[in-house]
Amino acid sequence: MTRHPRSPISTRTRIRLAIASVLPTLITVPLCAALAAAGALPWAVAPAVMVASAVQGWMAYVRLGVREITGPAPGGSGPRR
Repeated sequence: MTRHPRSPISTRTRIRLAIASVLPTLITVPLCAALAAAGALPWAVAPAVMVASAVQGWMAYVRLGVREITGPAPGGSGPRR
């Protein structure tokens, strides 16, 4: 069954895409921790990267749920949205 082009994305797909957008950043957290243990980086960087990743994931999840409204209004009359 094919979906309509403007049908909403499922929650499961939105979660997967949000995680995929954050994954490259999360891979750097162990590197930041290793550099902090070596003294080359302040310890505050690793938690800051994790918080930034959480915010990025949340924003990706929310934005994937927003549908673009185009085309004529329902009922066929009135201006385009």
